[in-house]
Amino acid sequence: MQRIIKIGKTLRNNWKKSVFGAVVLFYGAATAKEKYEINILMQAACKEAVSYGDSVIPIDRNPTLVTVILNPVANKRKAKKDFEKYCEPLLHLAGLQVDVIQTTSEGHAKEIVETLRGTEAIIVAGGDGTVSETVTGLLRRNDNANRFPLGVLPLGRTNTLGNTLFPGGDGVLRVKQLIQACMAIIENNTTVKNVMKIEPIVNEDEVPSKPVYALTSIEWGAFRDTLAKKDKYWIYGPLREYASYIFNGYKDSLCWNCSGTLRYTPPCSGCSNCLRKKPEIKRKWFFMPSNQAAQETDLTSLQNPECTMTNELCFKTCDFKIKPNVTDGIPILSIGLGKNQYSYIEFVSEGWNRARNGDDLPEVVKARTVELQPLDSNKDLVLAIDQEEFEVSP
Repeated sequence: MQRIIKIGKTLRNNWKKSVFGAVVLFYGAATAKEKYEINILMQAACKEAVSYGDSVIPIDRNPTLVTVILNPVANKRKAKKDFEKYCEPLLHLAGLQVDVIQTTSEGHAKEIVETLRGTEAIIVAGGDGTVSETVTGLLRRNDNANRFPLGVLPLGRTNTLGNTLFPGGDGVLRVKQLIQACMAIIENNTTVKNVMKIEPIVNEDEVPSKPVYALTSIEWGAFRDTLAKKDKYWIYGPLREYASYIFNGYKDSLCWNCSGTLRYTPPCSGCSNCLRKKPEIKRKWFFMPSNQAAQETDLTSLQNPECTMTNELCFKTCDFKIKPNVTDGIPILSIGLGKNQYSYIEFVSEGWNRARNGDDLPEVVKARTVELQPLDSNKDLVLAIDQEEFEVSP
Protein backbone atom coordinates (compact mmCIF):
# COMPACT_ATOMS: atom_id res chain seq x y z
CA MET A 1 0.00 0.00 0.00
CA GLN A 2 2.82 2.38 0.90
CA ARG A 3 4.44 1.70 -2.44
CA ILE A 4 1.25 2.73 -4.26
CA ILE A 5 1.04 5.91 -2.16
CA LYS A 6 4.67 6.69 -2.96
CA ILE A 7 4.07 6.25 -6.70
CA GLY A 8 1.00 8.53 -6.46
CA LYS A 9 3.01 11.25 -4.71
CA THR A 10 5.78 10.98 -7.29
CA LEU A 11 3.30 11.37 -10.15
CA ARG A 12 1.64 14.34 -8.40
CA ASN A 13 4.97 16.09 -7.72
CA ASN A 14 6.06 15.54 -11.36
CA TRP A 15 2.71 16.07 -13.03
CA LYS A 16 4.14 17.66 -16.21
CA LYS A 17 6.36 14.66 -16.87
CA SER A 18 3.48 12.35 -15.97
CA VAL A 19 1.12 14.00 -18.47
CA PHE A 20 3.78 13.94 -21.20
CA GLY A 21 4.52 10.27 -20.51
CA ALA A 22 0.81 9.38 -20.61
CA VAL A 23 0.39 11.14 -23.97
CA VAL A 24 3.43 9.35 -25.44
CA LEU A 25 2.19 6.01 -24.08
CA PHE A 26 -1.28 6.55 -25.54
CA TYR A 27 0.12 7.56 -28.95
CA GLY A 28 2.48 4.59 -29.01
CA ALA A 29 -0.32 2.16 -28.10
CA ALA A 30 -2.64 3.63 -30.76
CA THR A 31 0.11 3.41 -33.42
CA ALA A 32 0.94 -0.19 -32.49
CA LYS A 33 -2.76 -1.14 -32.61
CA GLU A 34 -3.15 0.49 -36.05
CA LYS A 35 -0.09 -1.32 -37.46
CA TYR A 36 -1.35 -4.63 -36.07
CA GLU A 37 -4.76 -4.19 -37.70
CA ILE A 38 -3.14 -3.20 -41.02
CA ASN A 39 -0.94 -6.32 -40.91
CA ILE A 40 -4.00 -8.51 -40.31
CA LEU A 41 -5.79 -6.87 -43.28
CA MET A 42 -2.77 -7.29 -45.58
CA GLN A 43 -2.30 -10.95 -44.58
CA ALA A 44 -5.91 -11.74 -45.44
CA ALA A 45 -5.70 -9.80 -48.72
CA CYS A 46 -2.46 -11.54 -49.72
CA LYS A 47 -4.00 -14.97 -49.13
CA GLU A 48 -6.97 -14.03 -51.30
CA ALA A 49 -4.70 -12.62 -54.04
CA VAL A 50 -2.56 -15.77 -54.05
CA SER A 51 -5.65 -17.89 -54.73
CA TYR A 52 -6.01 -16.01 -58.04
CA GLY A 53 -2.29 -16.21 -58.78
CA ASP A 54 -2.29 -20.00 -58.30
CA SER A 55 -5.05 -20.54 -60.87
CA VAL A 56 -3.99 -22.29 -64.09
CA ILE A 57 -3.98 -20.36 -67.37
CA PRO A 58 -3.79 -21.85 -70.90
CA ILE A 59 -0.29 -22.71 -72.07
CA ASP A 60 -0.56 -20.36 -75.06
CA ARG A 61 -1.59 -17.36 -72.93
CA ASN A 62 0.74 -14.97 -71.14
CA PRO A 63 -0.13 -13.46 -67.73
CA THR A 64 -2.42 -10.45 -67.97
CA LEU A 65 -0.40 -7.28 -68.59
CA VAL A 66 -1.60 -4.19 -66.75
CA THR A 67 -0.04 -0.73 -66.97
CA VAL A 68 0.01 1.42 -63.84
CA ILE A 69 0.09 5.20 -64.32
CA LEU A 70 1.59 6.31 -60.98
CA ASN A 71 1.80 9.91 -59.80
CA PRO A 72 4.65 9.66 -57.25
CA VAL A 73 4.12 13.18 -55.84
CA ALA A 74 0.40 12.73 -55.10
CA ASN A 75 -0.73 13.09 -51.48
CA LYS A 76 2.42 14.96 -50.42
CA ARG A 77 4.70 12.39 -52.10
CA LYS A 78 3.19 9.51 -50.12
CA ALA A 79 1.49 7.90 -53.14
CA LYS A 80 4.53 5.94 -54.34
CA LYS A 81 5.26 4.55 -50.88
CA ASP A 82 1.62 3.54 -50.32
CA PHE A 83 1.44 1.90 -53.76
CA GLU A 84 4.60 -0.15 -53.18
CA LYS A 85 3.51 -1.14 -49.68
CA TYR A 86 -0.19 -1.95 -50.07
CA CYS A 87 -1.08 -2.27 -53.78
CA GLU A 88 1.82 -3.63 -55.82
CA PRO A 89 2.33 -6.80 -53.72
CA LEU A 90 -1.33 -7.81 -54.22
CA LEU A 91 -1.14 -7.30 -58.00
CA HIS A 92 2.00 -9.45 -58.25
CA LEU A 93 0.61 -12.17 -55.98
CA ALA A 94 -2.48 -12.36 -58.20
CA GLY A 95 -0.28 -13.29 -61.15
CA LEU A 96 -0.59 -10.01 -63.04
CA GLN A 97 2.30 -8.71 -65.10
CA VAL A 98 2.65 -5.13 -63.83
CA ASP A 99 4.30 -2.33 -65.80
CA VAL A 100 4.64 0.84 -63.69
CA ILE A 101 5.08 4.20 -65.44
CA GLN A 102 5.66 7.23 -63.22
CA THR A 103 4.48 10.67 -64.29
CA THR A 104 7.07 13.45 -64.15
CA SER A 105 5.02 16.59 -64.81
CA GLU A 106 1.52 17.97 -65.22
CA GLY A 107 -0.08 16.57 -68.38
CA HIS A 108 2.40 13.67 -68.58
CA ALA A 109 -0.31 11.06 -67.95
CA LYS A 110 -2.15 12.28 -71.07
CA GLU A 111 0.99 11.92 -73.17
CA ILE A 112 1.68 8.41 -71.84
CA VAL A 113 -1.83 7.14 -72.50
CA GLU A 114 -2.16 8.71 -75.97
CA THR A 115 0.72 6.53 -77.23
CA LEU A 116 0.29 3.47 -74.98
CA ARG A 117 0.36 0.08 -76.73
CA GLY A 118 0.33 -3.59 -75.78
CA THR A 119 -1.49 -3.47 -72.44
CA GLU A 120 -4.74 -5.19 -71.45
CA ALA A 121 -5.83 -2.76 -68.73
CA ILE A 122 -4.77 0.56 -67.22
CA ILE A 123 -4.57 1.30 -63.51
CA VAL A 124 -4.48 4.92 -62.35
CA ALA A 125 -2.60 5.36 -59.07
CA GLY A 126 -3.13 8.94 -57.95
CA GLY A 127 -5.79 11.54 -57.32
CA ASP A 128 -8.51 13.26 -59.35
CA GLY A 129 -6.00 15.06 -61.57
CA THR A 130 -4.23 11.87 -62.65
CA VAL A 131 -7.54 10.09 -63.31
CA SER A 132 -8.81 13.03 -65.38
CA GLU A 133 -5.62 13.21 -67.45
CA THR A 134 -5.67 9.46 -68.11
CA VAL A 135 -9.31 9.45 -69.22
CA THR A 136 -8.74 12.51 -71.43
CA GLY A 137 -5.71 10.88 -73.07
CA LEU A 138 -7.62 7.66 -73.75
CA LEU A 139 -10.76 9.27 -75.13
CA ARG A 140 -8.76 11.48 -77.48
CA ARG A 141 -7.60 8.33 -79.27
CA ASN A 142 -9.49 7.06 -82.29
CA ASP A 143 -8.64 3.37 -81.96
CA ASN A 144 -9.91 0.51 -79.84
CA ALA A 145 -7.53 1.49 -77.04
CA ASN A 146 -10.34 3.46 -75.45
CA ARG A 147 -12.03 0.17 -74.61
CA PHE A 148 -9.35 -0.65 -72.02
CA PRO A 149 -10.75 -1.39 -68.55
CA LEU A 150 -9.60 1.35 -66.19
CA GLY A 151 -8.78 0.60 -62.55
CA VAL A 152 -8.58 3.34 -59.93
CA LEU A 153 -6.27 3.26 -56.89
CA PRO A 154 -7.23 6.33 -54.77
CA LEU A 155 -3.74 7.40 -53.70
CA GLY A 156 -4.16 11.18 -54.03
CA ARG A 157 -5.38 13.82 -51.60
CA THR A 158 -8.59 14.36 -53.58
CA ASN A 159 -10.14 11.07 -54.69
CA THR A 160 -13.69 11.99 -55.64
CA LEU A 161 -14.21 9.02 -57.95
CA GLY A 162 -12.21 6.60 -55.80
CA ASN A 163 -14.20 7.51 -52.69
CA THR A 164 -17.42 7.00 -54.66
CA LEU A 165 -16.40 3.48 -55.66
CA PHE A 166 -14.71 2.51 -52.39
CA PRO A 167 -15.51 4.10 -48.98
CA GLY A 168 -12.34 5.65 -47.58
CA GLY A 169 -10.95 7.20 -44.42
CA ASP A 170 -7.69 7.50 -42.51
CA GLY A 171 -5.33 4.91 -41.12
CA VAL A 172 -6.79 1.41 -41.25
CA LEU A 173 -9.79 2.57 -43.30
CA ARG A 174 -7.49 4.01 -45.98
CA VAL A 175 -5.55 0.74 -46.26
CA LYS A 176 -8.84 -1.14 -46.45
CA GLN A 177 -9.93 1.17 -49.29
CA LEU A 178 -6.73 0.45 -51.24
CA ILE A 179 -7.12 -3.30 -50.69
CA GLN A 180 -10.73 -3.17 -51.97
CA ALA A 181 -9.59 -1.22 -55.04
CA CYS A 182 -6.84 -3.77 -55.77
CA MET A 183 -9.12 -6.77 -55.29
CA ALA A 184 -11.73 -5.25 -57.61
CA ILE A 185 -9.03 -5.09 -60.31
CA ILE A 186 -7.82 -8.62 -59.59
CA GLU A 187 -11.37 -10.01 -59.61
CA ASN A 188 -12.16 -8.05 -62.79
CA ASN A 189 -15.30 -6.48 -61.33
CA THR A 190 -16.48 -3.59 -63.49
CA THR A 191 -19.10 -0.87 -63.62
CA VAL A 192 -19.95 1.77 -66.21
CA LYS A 193 -19.23 5.43 -65.42
CA ASN A 194 -20.38 8.42 -67.46
CA VAL A 195 -17.91 10.97 -68.77
CA MET A 196 -18.45 14.62 -69.73
CA LYS A 197 -16.83 15.83 -72.94
CA ILE A 198 -15.81 19.49 -72.69
CA GLU A 199 -14.86 21.46 -75.80
CA PRO A 200 -13.86 25.16 -75.88
CA ILE A 201 -15.83 27.28 -78.37
CA VAL A 202 -13.34 29.17 -80.57
CA ASN A 203 -13.64 31.77 -83.30
CA GLU A 204 -13.32 30.81 -86.96
CA ASP A 205 -9.76 32.17 -87.18
CA GLU A 206 -8.60 30.26 -84.08
CA VAL A 207 -7.17 26.75 -83.96
CA PRO A 208 -9.66 24.45 -82.16
CA SER A 209 -8.42 23.01 -78.87
CA LYS A 210 -8.56 19.33 -78.04
CA PRO A 211 -11.47 18.28 -75.80
CA VAL A 212 -11.09 17.61 -72.09
CA TYR A 213 -13.02 14.77 -70.41
CA ALA A 214 -14.31 14.94 -66.85
CA LEU A 215 -15.65 12.25 -64.54
CA THR A 216 -16.86 14.18 -61.51
CA SER A 217 -17.70 17.87 -62.00
CA ILE A 218 -17.16 21.34 -63.40
CA GLU A 219 -17.15 23.89 -60.55
CA TRP A 220 -17.06 27.68 -60.63
CA GLY A 221 -17.55 30.22 -57.86
CA ALA A 222 -16.61 31.44 -54.39
CA PHE A 223 -16.97 28.07 -52.62
CA ARG A 224 -14.64 26.38 -55.11
CA ASP A 225 -12.10 29.21 -54.79
CA THR A 226 -12.19 28.92 -50.99
CA LEU A 227 -11.55 25.17 -51.06
CA ALA A 228 -8.64 25.71 -53.46
CA LYS A 229 -6.95 27.85 -50.79
CA LYS A 230 -7.41 25.48 -47.84
CA ASP A 231 -3.89 24.04 -48.00
CA LYS A 232 -2.52 27.48 -47.06
CA TYR A 233 -3.96 26.85 -43.61
CA TRP A 234 -2.16 23.55 -43.02
CA ILE A 235 -1.26 24.66 -39.52
CA TYR A 236 -4.90 24.04 -38.51
CA GLY A 237 -4.62 20.36 -39.48
CA PRO A 238 -8.00 18.69 -40.02
CA LEU A 239 -9.73 22.05 -39.41
CA ARG A 240 -8.01 23.82 -42.34
CA GLU A 241 -11.17 23.67 -44.49
CA TYR A 242 -13.14 25.45 -41.77
CA ALA A 243 -10.33 28.00 -41.35
CA SER A 244 -10.32 28.66 -45.10
CA TYR A 245 -13.96 29.78 -44.98
CA ILE A 246 -13.27 32.05 -41.99
CA PHE A 247 -10.25 33.80 -43.51
CA ASN A 248 -11.55 34.06 -47.09
CA GLY A 249 -15.27 34.69 -46.67
CA TYR A 250 -14.85 38.48 -46.82
CA LYS A 251 -12.31 38.71 -49.67
CA ASP A 252 -13.09 40.20 -53.09
CA SER A 253 -10.55 37.88 -54.71
CA LEU A 254 -13.16 35.09 -54.66
CA CYS A 255 -15.44 34.77 -57.66
CA TRP A 256 -18.68 36.19 -56.24
CA ASN A 257 -20.21 36.87 -59.65
CA CYS A 258 -20.66 33.83 -61.89
CA SER A 259 -22.99 35.02 -64.60
CA GLY A 260 -23.75 34.08 -68.17
CA THR A 261 -26.09 32.15 -70.42
CA LEU A 262 -26.77 28.42 -70.65
CA ARG A 263 -28.09 26.84 -73.83
CA TYR A 264 -29.04 23.22 -73.27
CA THR A 265 -30.91 20.31 -74.77
CA PRO A 266 -33.13 18.05 -72.64
CA PRO A 267 -32.06 14.56 -71.52
CA CYS A 268 -32.60 11.75 -74.03
CA SER A 269 -32.51 8.00 -73.52
CA GLY A 270 -31.14 7.59 -77.04
CA CYS A 271 -32.48 8.22 -80.53
CA SER A 272 -31.39 8.55 -84.15
CA ASN A 273 -30.42 12.20 -83.54
CA CYS A 274 -28.04 11.25 -80.71
CA LEU A 275 -26.56 8.52 -82.89
CA ARG A 276 -25.73 10.98 -85.68
CA LYS A 277 -23.75 13.12 -83.29
CA LYS A 278 -21.74 10.25 -81.83
CA PRO A 279 -18.21 9.46 -83.06
CA GLU A 280 -17.56 6.31 -85.05
CA ILE A 281 -15.92 4.50 -82.15
CA LYS A 282 -18.42 3.81 -79.37
CA ARG A 283 -16.59 4.45 -76.11
CA LYS A 284 -17.32 2.43 -73.00
CA TRP A 285 -15.75 3.11 -69.65
CA PHE A 286 -15.41 0.47 -67.02
CA PHE A 287 -14.37 1.32 -63.51
CA MET A 288 -13.99 -1.02 -60.62
CA PRO A 289 -16.04 -2.39 -58.69
CA SER A 290 -19.57 -3.79 -59.43
CA ASN A 291 -21.03 -6.18 -61.97
CA GLN A 292 -23.14 -3.96 -64.19
CA ALA A 293 -22.93 -4.46 -67.95
CA ALA A 294 -23.40 -1.84 -70.67
CA GLN A 295 -26.57 -2.26 -72.70
CA GLU A 296 -26.29 -2.23 -76.50
CA THR A 297 -29.38 -0.74 -78.16
CA ASP A 298 -30.21 -0.10 -81.83
CA LEU A 299 -30.98 3.63 -81.93
CA THR A 300 -31.35 4.12 -85.68
CA SER A 301 -35.12 3.60 -85.67
CA LEU A 302 -35.91 5.59 -82.51
CA GLN A 303 -37.30 9.13 -82.86
CA ASN A 304 -37.42 11.82 -80.17
CA PRO A 305 -38.46 15.30 -81.42
CA GLU A 306 -37.56 16.92 -78.09
CA CYS A 307 -33.93 15.81 -78.42
CA THR A 308 -33.11 18.69 -80.80
CA MET A 309 -34.94 21.40 -78.82
CA THR A 310 -32.67 24.08 -77.35
CA ASN A 311 -33.57 25.95 -74.17
CA GLU A 312 -31.86 29.05 -72.82
CA LEU A 313 -31.28 30.17 -69.24
CA CYS A 314 -29.60 33.35 -67.98
CA PHE A 315 -28.03 32.94 -64.55
CA LYS A 316 -26.16 34.88 -61.88
CA THR A 317 -24.79 33.10 -58.85
CA CYS A 318 -21.68 32.67 -56.73
CA ASP A 319 -21.79 28.87 -56.90
CA PHE A 320 -22.09 26.95 -60.19
CA LYS A 321 -21.67 23.22 -60.79
CA ILE A 322 -22.21 20.66 -63.57
CA LYS A 323 -21.82 16.95 -62.91
CA PRO A 324 -22.73 13.72 -64.74
CA ASN A 325 -25.60 11.77 -63.26
CA VAL A 326 -28.14 9.08 -64.10
CA THR A 327 -31.92 9.51 -63.71
CA ASP A 328 -34.22 6.56 -64.44
CA GLY A 329 -31.42 4.91 -66.37
CA ILE A 330 -30.86 7.98 -68.58
CA PRO A 331 -27.41 9.68 -68.45
CA ILE A 332 -27.81 13.41 -67.79
CA LEU A 333 -25.81 16.52 -67.00
CA SER A 334 -27.04 17.87 -63.68
CA ILE A 335 -26.63 21.66 -63.41
CA GLY A 336 -26.68 23.15 -59.91
CA LEU A 337 -26.89 26.84 -59.02
CA GLY A 338 -26.38 28.29 -55.55
CA LYS A 339 -27.61 31.57 -54.10
CA ASN A 340 -26.79 34.86 -55.79
CA GLN A 341 -25.51 36.54 -52.63
CA TYR A 342 -24.22 35.53 -49.21
CA SER A 343 -23.40 37.61 -46.18
CA TYR A 344 -20.14 36.74 -44.41
CA ILE A 345 -21.94 34.79 -41.67
CA GLU A 346 -24.12 32.93 -44.20
CA PHE A 347 -21.08 32.04 -46.33
CA VAL A 348 -19.07 30.67 -43.41
CA SER A 349 -22.09 28.78 -42.04
CA GLU A 350 -22.87 27.24 -45.44
CA GLY A 351 -19.21 26.35 -45.98
CA TRP A 352 -18.98 24.62 -42.61
CA ASN A 353 -22.19 22.74 -43.33
CA ARG A 354 -20.73 21.50 -46.62
CA ALA A 355 -17.50 20.49 -44.89
CA ARG A 356 -19.53 18.29 -42.51
CA ASN A 357 -22.24 16.95 -44.83
CA GLY A 358 -20.83 17.28 -48.34
CA ASP A 359 -21.61 19.60 -51.24
CA ASP A 360 -25.19 19.19 -52.46
CA LEU A 361 -26.31 22.10 -54.67
CA PRO A 362 -29.99 22.24 -55.68
CA GLU A 363 -30.45 20.83 -59.19
CA VAL A 364 -31.90 23.50 -61.47
CA VAL A 365 -31.55 21.93 -64.92
CA LYS A 366 -31.20 18.42 -66.33
CA ALA A 367 -29.60 18.34 -69.76
CA ARG A 368 -27.98 16.18 -72.42
CA THR A 369 -25.74 18.90 -73.88
CA VAL A 370 -24.88 22.30 -72.41
CA GLU A 371 -23.33 25.40 -73.96
CA LEU A 372 -21.90 27.85 -71.42
CA GLN A 373 -21.41 31.49 -72.42
CA PRO A 374 -19.86 33.44 -69.51
CA LEU A 375 -20.83 37.10 -69.27
CA ASP A 376 -17.40 38.17 -68.02
CA SER A 377 -14.37 37.16 -70.10
CA ASN A 378 -11.83 38.18 -67.41
CA LYS A 379 -8.77 35.97 -67.81
CA ASP A 380 -8.23 35.91 -64.04
CA LEU A 381 -11.42 33.87 -63.55
CA VAL A 382 -10.91 30.12 -63.23
CA LEU A 383 -13.16 27.10 -62.96
CA ALA A 384 -12.27 23.57 -61.92
CA ILE A 385 -12.70 20.51 -64.11
CA ASP A 386 -12.18 17.45 -61.90
CA GLN A 387 -10.33 19.69 -59.41
CA GLU A 388 -7.94 20.97 -62.13
CA GLU A 389 -8.05 24.71 -62.86
CA PHE A 390 -8.93 26.09 -66.31
CA GLU A 391 -9.59 29.61 -67.56
CA VAL A 392 -13.27 30.54 -67.72
CA SER A 393 -14.26 30.67 -71.39
CA PRO A 394 -17.20 29.60 -73.61
